[in-house]
Amino acid sequence: MIRDSFVETFGENNAKAVENAAHQHANGKNNAKMGSDPFKWALLICIGYECVDKYREHHGISAKATDIKKWVKKHADLGSHDGDCDYLALMAGTYDSWIKGKPKQLGA
Repeated sequence: MIRDSFVETFGENNAKAVENAAHQHANGKNNAKMGSDPFKWALLICIGYECVDKYREHHGISAKATDIKKWVKKHADLGSHDGDCDYLALMAGTYDSWIKGKPKQLGA
């Protein structure tokens, strides 16, 4: 689970803001299988819906998008996610710059 590491870096308020934003965008298809690490799912949904970038202030995320992106690439290993994601974002290549290497299992 990567949530603890995220909290150490960005604080509990930012972690809760990411989770809340992701749940606001859950639509029955992108959250049917959250996977073994629900915080990875939350990050993927927030990246796909631009909650950690363009709309971060709206969602109460105070950490800078560039800092979150650096942390995700170093610590989150989103390519190993074994649950759902924002499939439109996946097809559009939105995750490509956030994931180290190829997203082998993303959305599997």
